[in-house]
This record gives sequence, structure tokens and C-alpha cells, in this order.
Amino acid sequence: MRISIALILTLALGACVNPQPSKKMPPKKTPMFGCKGTNSPDGKLRACIIEVGKFPAPLNESRIDIRDAAGKLVASRSFGSPKGDSGRSVAHSAWTPDSQFFVVSTQSSGGHSPWHWNMYFFSRKHHNFSMLDDTIGPVIKPSFKVKAPDIVTATVQGTTADPSDIVTGHAVTKHLGTL
Repeated sequence: MRISIALILTLALGACVNPQPSKKMPPKKTPMFGCKGTNSPDGKLRACIIEVGKFPAPLNESRIDIRDAAGKLVASRSFGSPKGDSGRSVAHSAWTPDSQFFVVSTQSSGGHSPWHWNMYFFSRKHHNFSMLDDTIGPVIKPSFKVKAPDIVTATVQGTTADPSDIVTGHAVTKHLGTL
């Protein structure tokens, strides 16, 4: 019996001293560029969101810099204004799963049209920003959803019963690759 207990203790202690090697994932390379923001799903771009306004949140204003993995500026879009009270700040942002588009909803820094959350998107193919509202209508909710490969769903103004409705609205889905 003593031999059995000694053998079990020896095996247990040996397992503690020499644990089984774990399957470690290699560290994910995350370019940071010293900015607050979000990496694209493929890790090749980063959308840096920089505060450029004169006032603190929620009255701040934003600039978005898209940078490649080496830190080189690919595109930039400033929502700042000269006085700091008529620009826009980023409210919600996301990359599409295919890494081809960076989508943002923005709010007015001066409180103008609080119901309207202008939406913009960066196109990796064209290296520029475009206003999504021009295609889908006035966006009335800050949140939106993205899904594969390049689909965005946002809530825009109007219902069947009331086309001017800015409270309920209706969902519009768009493939950004078609724009």
C-alpha cells in the first residue's frame, strides 16, 4: 500500500514539475500606431479615431485616419469644424468582415439635428470615404450591423405609415461592394 501511495505521489509531483506542453497560439500582430481605433479583420489596416475638436465628449469632433500595417497613411477624413461646434464625432464604427470597408455613424458636435446620425464608409479599393446616407437615406440610429462579406444594415427615416418618422424608422440593408 505504501509503495502504491508513494508511486501515485511521485507521478503527481512529476506532472506538476513537467506539465504537458500547451498548444500556444502565436501572438497576433496588432499594429497600434499609437492611436485609438480598430484593426481590419485581416490585420492589414487600422482605422485610427482621433479627437480633433475643442470640447470634450459628447461635443467632441473626430478625424479618421486609415493606416496600413507599416503605419503609412492610406486615407483620412476629418469631421472637425473651425469653431469646434459644427462638426461631427464618431459614435459607432466597424469593419466589414471582408476588410474592404470601414463604416462609421457620426453625431453632430453642436447638437444640431440630434435625430440624424450621418453614416460614412471608407472603401479600401478606392481609398476614399463616402456618405452612406446619400444611398440609403437619412440614418436615425447610431448603431448598425455589418455581416459578411460587405453588408451593412442601418435604420433610416420613415415608415410605411409615416415617411417622415424619425423615431421608429425602418431597416435598410446594403452591399457596400455595389456602390
